Amino acid sequence: MEKLGTNYGGWIIPKNMKLNENSIIYSGGVGEDISFDIKLQTKYGCNIILIDPTEKARKHFIENKLYYNSNKQYKFKGNIQNDYYSQIQNENPNFNKFMYVNKGLWNTKTTLKFYKQSNPDYVSQSLINGMFSTNYDVVDVDNIKNIMSDLSHNRIDLLKLDIEGAENIVLEQMLDDNIYPKYVCIEFDLILKRKDPDNTTKKIINRMLKEGYTIFVNDNMNITFEYL
Repeated sequence: MEKLGTNYGGWIIPKNMKLNENSIIYSGGVGEDISFDIKLQTKYGCNIILIDPTEKARKHFIENKLYYNSNKQYKFKGNIQNDYYSQIQNENPNFNKFMYVNKGLWNTKTTLKFYKQSNPDYVSQSLINGMFSTNYDVVDVDNIKNIMSDLSHNRIDLLKLDIEGAENIVLEQMLDDNIYPKYVCIEFDLILKRKDPDNTTKKIINRMLKEGYTIFVNDNMNITFEYL
């Protein structure tokens, strides 16, 4: 196994994944750390679909392109992890194979409140009421099946979700739609933040195991699954 990305935003995955230049990666929850996506794209040449409705996340994506276009001289203005530069400076991503989708992930197409954190410097927001503060933006959301249809994709090779509590709802709908990415990397925020009184996290993990997934690694409820 190996960890790709920063201490904060990286993921433990199989060292030699079954990915190549034709593989399709859906990365839900961009924030201000795409080190995992950059290293994954550089290593495998795959196609990366970044999905996040926050303005700071979109700006961070643009700043990464500026960083590489400036021969790595550009200085990020966002709230960057201490090890971010060291993680990305030796990479050589092809940004022609990145796409940014300015939506939140949910189980249907609609608009929802996107709750902010109390500290305005923090980028993460949540579609789940009670995760953060009562202040919110209103954003467009959609499910994985619809986004795949919009982009003419018939499969996902790797799905990463760090979406601050919406993960269980999104995964339930994905499985209902018979979508089974080969690899799935999930941060289960509801249970981590003790916001899961109905044990939906346990239920969705059990469902994934019953439907053919195996747990490759569980790093404090940051779980990497592989579909066998």
